[in-house]
Amino acid sequence: MKKIYFHYILPFFRKDCFIIKKPSESINIVLAIVMVIILQSLPKHIVAQNTYSYSYQNVTRNVGGGTLEKGDIIEVRALVLVNVTTNNFYYIDTIRTGTQFVSGSLKIVTNEGLVFRGPYSDAADSDLGVYDVSGGVPRVRVNLGAGAASPTAGTGPAQFGSTSGGGKVIPNDKPKYYGKTLFIVAYRLLITANFDDIINLTGNYYYDNKNFRFNYAGIKVIQNQGLCANFSSATFSAESDFGSGNIQNRVLGANVPGYSQVNLGPNAPGDGYYSIANNTSANGTTNDAGPYKPNPARVFDVWDIIGDHTGAADPLLGNPPTPASPKTNGGYMLVVNAAYATGEVYRDQIKDVCPNTYYEFSAWIRNICGKCSLDSNGLSPMTPGALPNLAFTINDIDYFTTGNIPYNKKWEKRGFIYKTGPTETQFNITIKNNAPGGGGNDWVLDDIKLATCYPNLIMNPGDTAKSCSGLMIHLSDTVKSYFNNYNNFCWEKSTDGTVWTSTGVCGTKVPVLKDGLWVYVVDTVFTPVAADSGTFYRLKVATTFSNLSDAKCVVNNSQKVFLKVYNMDCSALEAQFLSFIGKITNDKSTLKWVSKNEEDLKEYEVEKSTDGINFYKSGSVTAVNDFNGANYIYNDPELISSAVYYRLKLISKNVESQKYSKAIVLYNRNTSFKITTANPFRSNLKVDIFVPADGNVELNLCDMYGKIVSKKSVQLSKGNSQVTMDEVNRLPVGLYILRAMSNGIVVQNKLYKSN
Repeated sequence: MKKIYFHYILPFFRKDCFIIKKPSESINIVLAIVMVIILQSLPKHIVAQNTYSYSYQNVTRNVGGGTLEKGDIIEVRALVLVNVTTNNFYYIDTIRTGTQFVSGSLKIVTNEGLVFRGPYSDAADSDLGVYDVSGGVPRVRVNLGAGAASPTAGTGPAQFGSTSGGGKVIPNDKPKYYGKTLFIVAYRLLITANFDDIINLTGNYYYDNKNFRFNYAGIKVIQNQGLCANFSSATFSAESDFGSGNIQNRVLGANVPGYSQVNLGPNAPGDGYYSIANNTSANGTTNDAGPYKPNPARVFDVWDIIGDHTGAADPLLGNPPTPASPKTNGGYMLVVNAAYATGEVYRDQIKDVCPNTYYEFSAWIRNICGKCSLDSNGLSPMTPGALPNLAFTINDIDYFTTGNIPYNKKWEKRGFIYKTGPTETQFNITIKNNAPGGGGNDWVLDDIKLATCYPNLIMNPGDTAKSCSGLMIHLSDTVKSYFNNYNNFCWEKSTDGTVWTSTGVCGTKVPVLKDGLWVYVVDTVFTPVAADSGTFYRLKVATTFSNLSDAKCVVNNSQKVFLKVYNMDCSALEAQFLSFIGKITNDKSTLKWVSKNEEDLKEYEVEKSTDGINFYKSGSVTAVNDFNGANYIYNDPELISSAVYYRLKLISKNVESQKYSKAIVLYNRNTSFKITTANPFRSNLKVDIFVPADGNVELNLCDMYGKIVSKKSVQLSKGNSQVTMDEVNRLPVGLYILRAMSNGIVVQNKLYKSN
């Protein structure tokens, strides 16, 4: 009866009104109104006859995630959820420019990515799949369902021009998903496109003399930059951490396209729904130690019971679930039960960003179900099932995929670096679901972050610059950046350290790569007068010249220098160095220098540094005060294990004036264990190793997440050896740490992988 009424009333309504054909049909009009309300309240993927979606997964970077790079392999996945009987069912896809078909990869898989049919051979033979390049157009075809024919009629393009050969697929056939049939046509592509190209995927399902065409928005091919450590959060919407509250379910929804919001409950949210909650308990009980199936405290008897991520003492474990009684304020998170169809899950707009600037776009994700799988018969083996796999987009173009998010009871941070255009000040972000629902793919999202990778500005001198009226003074600032775009600068001065004005000394510098960072030094020289005493100086930098005057885009975090000017005799500053040298003997440094014109000099203060930037006092030597010159020797009492920098500070005996020598660097080449490498490295990484005795050396190359990306263990003889790290040519561009261990001694170098 319901079916009769449903089909009978459909002709009586349109989108905005319904038409009464005769008074006796008024009962059907009432039913029509009810039906319209029901249909409008249902998610779109439930209303459709069959559900189709199109996605991909980066197989090369399925562990840990990453951007799409040349040489990666992706697996294209064209999904269909069969709700009604479908005839003459087949799939055709054209291999797109910038990609190359991976032989033998065409197959049918389940929602978990498990092979259900195939892999099929490339040739047009007895199986149901074919890959063909006839006519210069590479394509794939799969005939689907019961009674499907092998695509062998004719050769080459004839196989793809045929409108027959497909079979019959009915609901509740295998693979089964809650009374429906869900399967995915999958195949793999090698990425041959160059960096900054966009891959445009597409495909077609044909059925019942109709077709459904996929047009994927695009995937950007870019080098992975990693994530920067020296960052500051940029302007972002209030949804970045979803707020907080003392009730479990937030009333306000979020921009979650295609999904509907519900409160958490024993069987909610279901597939295609989401919640915003401060814990994932089904009934308010916050004990995650209970059993699985049955357990009324767990959603579907199997979900983890957790709290949000914001401000957690341990970012991997997150916060404990917020108790419901007494009401306690807790942070909210987005809770998603993925729809069968892949596609958008979250969307927002980012405003007030800076042009030509690198931003980190990242989020924390956690897989919350380790017992959600369904096999092809629709039964649960109580394993994780379909794993969450997300894509991060900018202006609807994919830039990054998370890879599979494992079930490990931990939050996982995923993200990438995006550079804004020359005039770009806002953009849209989207998080898309690459994996289908229906047996797994239940996850939470929190702390979506947009951050700027700021440079470090290191002033020399670090606090006070002293001079005499009429004598030149020298200031310098070392700019170290994760990226090479902060190359516009301006010197500023202030009388109170608060209000700053430009000195007019502005310009650009070309940074050079040093120890994994882009570095340049900005100098300024001027002749102060007594009235300048008490003035502050600092440097500001930006990615463009116009950004120097934009408060939200300029970086002025260098230490301000206080200028102290003496209006008196400063002859002590006239002392001159004739030479300054040093050497290391028995692991200790000996410094020697010769100077002249030092009759008003009080002493030499020896300063020391391990990085050439941050110096500290090592000792002092009293000046001889000989106008004709004097020779000096200083023995550093500390042991030197690697490289060390020294400089001399000249201190006057008449006034508080001072002057610095040049800095020299000494190397201990007799250290017990050391490694050296070319930095940056490219296609291979050769490590020069010195060991004082025969033994084993373990080398670990780690990314900036601390994950080991390459390792090697070698047995070396006493003396110098060279070892080549394998499989580093395909690593993404960015910073790495090389850690070497031998006989309990650990040394490490920071390296940069370049093109």
